[in-house]
Amino acid sequence: MADKKKQKQCILDACRAALRIPAFCNDFDEEIADVIDAARSELVAGGVLPEKANDDSDGRIRLAIKVYVKANFGMDNPDADRFTKSFECMLTSMSGDSAYRTEPADE
Repeated sequence: MADKKKQKQCILDACRAALRIPAFCNDFDEEIADVIDAARSELVAGGVLPEKANDDSDGRIRLAIKVYVKANFGMDNPDADRFTKSFECMLTSMSGDSAYRTEPADE
């Protein structure tokens, strides 16, 4: 359980750095954590295995989460569309990769 909490803090730190928020400033941590959770949900909804979407040691997942956070954090973000498109491309790539995608249920 402590490792999972440490991993969550690590991705939070990585997202804070991606947003260019200093490490000592934790005023926005709750909002950033909510956006991280939303990113994971978007990955799963897009067809990525839940265990992969929650694997903070996977570079593709970490990058996708950071890009999603950069697209969805704050209000007046002139780069939001660009980051959203980038996230969508990453999601499409992962959902087409057998190492990341959920298999359709047999009917």
